[in-house]
Amino acid sequence: MSLATILATLDGGPGSEAALSAALYFGRRHQARVDLLHVEIDVAGTVPVVGEGMSGAALEQIMQSLQEEAARRRETARALYEQHCVSAGLPVVEPVSAPEPGRFVVSFQHVVGREIDEIVRRGRLHDLIVMARSGEGTAQGGEDLSPAFDAALFDSGRPVCLVPAKPVADVCKSVAVAWNGSRESVRAVAMTLPLLSRADKVFVLTARDGSRSAEPSDLARYLAAHGITARTWAFTPGVGPIGEALLLEAAEMGADIMV
Repeated sequence: MSLATILATLDGGPGSEAALSAALYFGRRHQARVDLLHVEIDVAGTVPVVGEGMSGAALEQIMQSLQEEAARRRETARALYEQHCVSAGLPVVEPVSAPEPGRFVVSFQHVVGREIDEIVRRGRLHDLIVMARSGEGTAQGGEDLSPAFDAALFDSGRPVCLVPAKPVADVCKSVAVAWNGSRESVRAVAMTLPLLSRADKVFVLTARDGSRSAEPSDLARYLAAHGITARTWAFTPGVGPIGEALLLEAAEMGADIMV
């Protein structure tokens, strides 16, 4: 079964072009519909969060800064769509247009709200969610994973393709599968078989945490039954966030993307 609908999030940050490039690649490869989504922060809705205990002048300054950043990101996301889709002559459609099965088309939608809620709600009705690493470092020297990524991964019920912050020539050349034996990872593998079957290299990446419920060799045998040859890669994570550890291991093995 091939992919029919793909959701790509363009947050206007450093990884937006990479997410767009990957989504267009998958869309062409599978003749699928690609829906690009930019969620602008509801600045007015953040007042109760950031405003408590602040003076009026300080609050006004923060609000202005948030508005300027939101505008910058909105313009960046729109410009990427215009450059890589409209100006490039790709078949663009309206977000609410009728489905055209088996035809590669692209839509762009800008909404205002909570990014987590919008991505999860819309992602549930897509075969694949494409997101990019933020490209922004953490104090520990790793790479920041946004709350939106966690929400998409654990709450959407759909597979999430995480690509590097910088665009790569062939996003499906080498793929790492984050495997922990959970229902979410099982579902992700099942729904990304079309992607895995076209990859040159597939790695099954498992973090050893003392549990025996996730054996990478078991998944490798399952993939072999579908004609997919996979190498297993197990590691012992440190004390930091598991997401950052998975990203570092995926990069070390030379994976272009992680699902």
